[in-house]
Amino acid sequence: MFQNDAPEYRPGASLPGFRPASAAILAALPSLSPPARLRVSEVAGRRKINAGGRWTFWDNDVAPYMVEPMDATMSRRFDSVVFVGPARSSKTEGLIVNPWFHSVVAAPRMTAIFYMTQPAAAEWSAQELGPLIKNTPELAGMLRKDNVHEKTFSGGGRVTIDWPVDNKLSGRSIALVLLADYDQKSYQDVEGQGPAFDMGRKRTTQAGTRGMTVAESSPRFPILNESFEPKTPHEAPPCQGILGIYNTGTRGRLYWTCPHCGELFEPRRERLVYSDTGTPAERGKTAKMECLHCHCQIEPAQKADLNRGAKWLHETGDGRLVPLDHPDLRETSTVSYWLHGPAAALSSWSQIVTRYLEAVEHFEATDDESKLKAVMNLDFGLPYTPRAMGEATSLSGKGLRDAASDHAWQVVPAAARFLLAAVDVQIGRFVVQVMAHMPNGERVLVDRFDIHEPPATAPRASDRQLAPERYGEDWDALLALADMDYPVAGSDHRLRILSVVCDMHGQPGVSANAFAFYRKVRKTHARRFHLVRGETRGDPPRAEVRHPKTSSKGGKKGAALDVPIVRAASNKLKDEISASLTRKDAGTRRIHVPRGAPAQVFEEFAAERRTAKGWEKRPGVSRNEAMDLAVYDLALLIVLGCEKIDWNAPPVWALSGPRNSFAVLPPPEAAPPGATDDPVPDQPRPLPSPPTKRKRPAKRGNGRFSGW
Repeated sequence: MFQNDAPEYRPGASLPGFRPASAAILAALPSLSPPARLRVSEVAGRRKINAGGRWTFWDNDVAPYMVEPMDATMSRRFDSVVFVGPARSSKTEGLIVNPWFHSVVAAPRMTAIFYMTQPAAAEWSAQELGPLIKNTPELAGMLRKDNVHEKTFSGGGRVTIDWPVDNKLSGRSIALVLLADYDQKSYQDVEGQGPAFDMGRKRTTQAGTRGMTVAESSPRFPILNESFEPKTPHEAPPCQGILGIYNTGTRGRLYWTCPHCGELFEPRRERLVYSDTGTPAERGKTAKMECLHCHCQIEPAQKADLNRGAKWLHETGDGRLVPLDHPDLRETSTVSYWLHGPAAALSSWSQIVTRYLEAVEHFEATDDESKLKAVMNLDFGLPYTPRAMGEATSLSGKGLRDAASDHAWQVVPAAARFLLAAVDVQIGRFVVQVMAHMPNGERVLVDRFDIHEPPATAPRASDRQLAPERYGEDWDALLALADMDYPVAGSDHRLRILSVVCDMHGQPGVSANAFAFYRKVRKTHARRFHLVRGETRGDPPRAEVRHPKTSSKGGKKGAALDVPIVRAASNKLKDEISASLTRKDAGTRRIHVPRGAPAQVFEEFAAERRTAKGWEKRPGVSRNEAMDLAVYDLALLIVLGCEKIDWNAPPVWALSGPRNSFAVLPPPEAAPPGATDDPVPDQPRPLPSPPTKRKRPAKRGNGRFSGW
């Protein structure tokens, strides 16, 4: 391409002189040059990389395992390359940037680099690609057009920086399609047209055997079958996203040669060994790799040498392991690689072990799996199975009955500090479940019963069954819960229910009646009753308080803007409850179901199974109230701030023993004859109620209720 760099003409100025034809020919010569017969790994060292703020030339010896995958992107045998690996393994630099650099300086052609969204693509172009071109003299001298989403170079190289939408992956001919961080949701179904990987392969068809589609990512999608058993040595668990594509390819994995016995073995997470005692950081510093064969321990300082001598082995059709050039290689058009975290060049064993142990501690303290999932996906390069999926397979009615506790039914354990009641709305009944809460999240199921009869004040109360969707007056049947109390084991006092949470969904009419009931009881039973709604879409917080923005019919007219609703992330909380039910030992967050509980309770706790999409009822099961009610109970616990209680100085409603403000004390002993004290009451003495007024109004939508 000829670039006219003559000075700009101004009116009245003399015209510039003619440029010699040789200058135009010289500028056009790069476009006429044939592609260089150089591998990607051979030209990669001519471009710069930002290494900790210092621009230096790419060095294949830093991540030598990337050489084979990089060179495979020039293959005439395969039409696609897929690489699964952890963060800090140089997979983006090796499989996105280096093949693109080759397409500019060695084999000029049309290239499209995809990032998950338009803002992400623009950010990468400005923050990564732009500085790379500026700091690589060879690229800077070839740059002819420089826009955020398109760049052209002398010699015919052109790149667009795109994002996965239909008009970017349809109607174009692209020789090289590069998909970065593929396990983002935006790649999986592009505007209903299918996965971006499949659409990208269609764009390279016109380039024939020179067309190539490349995808790289850490795995982010969960395992679809928790009972998966691999049929071949390198088969990955069934997953959406990049691991699913990996399984269709050659299934290559990296092998080290043991420096002690000389045998090949794969550096995997389960072969990392470290101390059993100390803080996560202290234990991480002791991490070493154990050989599969001789069980010798390999020091961290040996990792670089092991990577330099490592080799990729792929599968044959019958599951044997061979190099990529073997004639019996698995018949496929995709060459695929899966690198495990311990081999990653830029992550130390100390770092990944420390992060893993910290994530385990966080999970055990909170039942929050987000950090554990991030460590498995990003540090180890592994798909993560939610613990509830594995635990749910063992969650059965029989298993729960076998593990039932010896707590007395309808009796509050001595260690309990408060009671919460959860209510589910069903046709013809309210289903009530009462849970006793102890310090550190340990819980005991105390009671479970149905309310079938409407209150005496409701219309035709004696002639019909409860109908919460039709009669707002029927909701008054729940008022008795505020005064219910239970005996406390080993004590003379009883304990009243602290707070009640009720589902606001069901048959048409339930929500409206629930709102009306709440408006009434917030005046007479301040902060004793709450409404809850389960959330299954997106990634909501575990539990938070929100006010409706619109009515069910649309628009703000008729919306219950004055009614706070506890929003419960059903899938997350069911994950936690499943873990709590299957915990073998008493202690933090354990849920105990006493042997005396009704038989259906055990079956209802096991009525659902965990899938990749969330919790679903098992085939043939209709009732799951015990699990739903446990979700409501846990959501209320969260928004009341009970998880943050300082148990060395708890609030008055969470004190142990008869000092608790919800304790019901027995009447004092009768006075001796002739005593002048007042007569002994024949009812439990009245209790102080929670305050009916706040010092200041609570902010709407702050995610939790203010204190009592």
